Amino acid sequence: MQSNKHSLKLLLRNTSWLVGAEVVAKATRLLSIMAMAAFLVPVEYGAAMLALSIHEVIRLLLRSGTGAQIIRAKDSELPDYLSNGLCIQWLLCIALFLVQLLAAYATHWLFPEHDITTLVALMAFTYLIFPIVSTRAFLVQRDNRMALFSMISSCCIILENITIAVALYFDAGLLSIVYAKWAFALLWLGAFSLVDTLPHKIGFKRDTFFYLLGSSTQLAAAEGLRSLRMNMDIFIGARLLSPELFGLYSFAKSAGIGLAMSISQAYITALYPYVCQQQKNAQTGNLNQKIMLVTAAVSAIFVCQSVLVPVYVPFLFSADWQASFTTTSLLCLIAITTVWSDTYSAMLRSKGLFKLETQQCAFCLIVSIIGVLAIAPQQPDTFALVLLLSSILWLVFPAINVLLVKFSAIKAA
Repeated sequence: MQSNKHSLKLLLRNTSWLVGAEVVAKATRLLSIMAMAAFLVPVEYGAAMLALSIHEVIRLLLRSGTGAQIIRAKDSELPDYLSNGLCIQWLLCIALFLVQLLAAYATHWLFPEHDITTLVALMAFTYLIFPIVSTRAFLVQRDNRMALFSMISSCCIILENITIAVALYFDAGLLSIVYAKWAFALLWLGAFSLVDTLPHKIGFKRDTFFYLLGSSTQLAAAEGLRSLRMNMDIFIGARLLSPELFGLYSFAKSAGIGLAMSISQAYITALYPYVCQQQKNAQTGNLNQKIMLVTAAVSAIFVCQSVLVPVYVPFLFSADWQASFTTTSLLCLIAITTVWSDTYSAMLRSKGLFKLETQQCAFCLIVSIIGVLAIAPQQPDTFALVLLLSSILWLVFPAINVLLVKFSAIKAA
């Protein structure tokens, strides 16, 4: 009983650190959104969000590297995982750098109404910084040092958001988002370079390397699908909506789900190392109940945000953006289904069920794409409503799998 209480306190403490730091950091996110709303017209705002979404889809593939395996590795496996993992991280980041350069070139004909080629290409160079300290960041998470991780992460986000606002003030225009991403990457590098972790160097051991490469490939599929699920509305909206309406929708996403998703991702970042630690220590009693309790508490934050949209949007932003009330509120609610879906993904990943996680991510993406293309909404609020209704169906996949597991257990008994 005492162990269970300590376990729950650990999850709550880790979540509190990350979510608390994220809330503080996202206060500056509001500053950057206000600056973009003040200095950019809706068409430019839409172009900036489109460029950021392309970068975000590719950047999230960084999470498909060896981090998950290093965090859940046994102590005896850790030295080989670190040396070979560092090698894979360099290969992954160089590949992402090249992929984003190709994506930048492709924007010429994919999104001819938005001139974002230079923006996407310049942001690609940040990938060449991350592998220098990536395994150090994984070790901090493995040790559940979430206070330290959250402080570094939030400081990087704060710097990124302040850089956008300052650059816009000095008339940098759309290049402000490029400067911000570079500021984030450089501070991330400097901060984790100073962190004390288990010493390790790049290395190669055939069996370990190919095992990690195989699992990283499976994780890449899952992360790629999840990243597309989170950003596909921007890509489809850029084609379905006029540039003006797309700009309004992009603003609504920034002011709504953009803030909520940061909290959701902070929670998942705290959850995964916690679950791995509990499984390694064979302390899985009542684990699911604890996770459901904390996930429900995080979901309540998104409900509150949705209710408060009519209060903070007119208070913080000019009349040019007031038409986004309904859209912003609806998008906030999507964060609820997102956090439950991603929580289930984290549980699957902690058990090494990477293929099942990939299937779940594919299901969520396909459901959302079918919903949007079937309705083909032409207005931002209708677009958001279709996405919300589609997101509810994401929960069908974990529900069916939980029932199948219970049925198999009953049959085996």
